[in-house]
Parts: sequence; C-alpha cells; structure tokens
Amino acid sequence: MSRSSGSNLKRIYWVFVVVAVLLVLYQVSRNSHILQPDERLQELQPAPVAQLSLDPDALVNAEAALQQAQDALIGQAAMQAKATTSDTGTVLDTSTATNAWQADPQVSPAIPLPDAVVDYEPVSVDMDSPAYPGVGEQVKLMLPGGSELVAKVASSHENPNGDYSWRGYLEGHGDEYPVVMTYGGNSVFATITTPQGSYTLESVNGSGWVYKNPSEFELSEPGKNDYLEIPHAHDHE
Repeated sequence: MSRSSGSNLKRIYWVFVVVAVLLVLYQVSRNSHILQPDERLQELQPAPVAQLSLDPDALVNAEAALQQAQDALIGQAAMQAKATTSDTGTVLDTSTATNAWQADPQVSPAIPLPDAVVDYEPVSVDMDSPAYPGVGEQVKLMLPGGSELVAKVASSHENPNGDYSWRGYLEGHGDEYPVVMTYGGNSVFATITTPQGSYTLESVNGSGWVYKNPSEFELSEPGKNDYLEIPHAHDHE
C-alpha cells in the first residue's frame, strides 16, 4: 500500500515537471516571435538621401556670370545719368544740358498757386548767376513728380522791356512741343508744352512753383508771342 502511494506521487511529480517545462518552452518561443523585427517596416524605411556634389568649375562660371551682370547694370546706370529717352524712343545725350531750375522742398514760395492746380512742385532758380542758354544749347526741365524733359534752344533775344527770353522745343519731337522761358530782374516765368499737357514755372526772388496747368488754362494756342513779358521794372545785364 505504501509502495503504491509512493509510486503515484512520483508519477504526479514528473507529470508536473513535464508540464512546467512545456510551459517554459512555450513562453520562450512566444517571446522570441514577438521580438522578431517586422520585415514590412523595413520596406517602408526611406531610401538614403544622395549627397549633392558641386562642380568647382560650375561655381566659378556662375560667379563670373554674376559679376558680368553687375558690371552691365553699373554701366547702364552711368549711361542713364548722362542720357534720357524721349517718347519716340530716341536716346538723347544730355551730358552738357543745363538745369533751368531745381526741385527744392525746403523753399516757401511767396507767390500763390492758381486755383484748381493739383500737380505741382516747389523749385528754386539761381538768380545770382542765372544761365542764359544760347541757340543750340540744351536745357533740362524738371516737372512735378521728378520727371525730367530736355528742350533745345531755337532762338533767344532781349525783350523790349529788357527781359531775356529764349524759345525752344522738346528734344525728340521736332517742333511739335514749344518751350518759352523768360528771365526778369527778380522773377522767372516759363511755359512747357508736352505730350501730357502744358506746365508753367513761376518764380520770384529765386523760389517758386512748377505746376501742370488745368486744361482750361493750357497755353498752347497757335499765334502766341515767342516771348513772355514780366510787368516790373529792372535793369537786365
């Protein structure tokens, strides 16, 4: 009886050991399967980025082309400082042209602007040593907004009252757009006709206005005198 009980206990013990070993092997196998990398994730990995290689010769050529472009821009800016282009596309050499007046936002002209004038610029005129242009000379005319035109003097003379006056035309347009400018003892007056309308300059004691004439005041009718009279006494030298 005692031998039979001992034999049964041994059987139960070995069955228990076998079951425990099987459980351990199953757990180890399961963990190994979980830790194995997924091949599908490896397929989704991005391809390595190719390294860019720069050709030293290409860099040198690019720098040379950039320098040529900069030199061309500098040369073009220098030419524009000496020349202007008319509406007809003709390039004009204005390197020897004199300025009839200068834009001067610091001045406070004593003369009022006419009614209805909306486009104007304060200017200064050199009355200490005024430049009286002669026939064939060029004169630069600054207009409101910074635009600049060039006129060529066609005639000049002293008026009956002693004022000096010259008449010319905008360069690049033949005799289609006349310009008249008159110097008095302490005042200057000018009219400028352009493709965009007519302008007037009025100056007293070296300061004044250049402004665009409203359409009803345009001074471009045919038959006008080639000079303008300034009604005040003075001595012209």
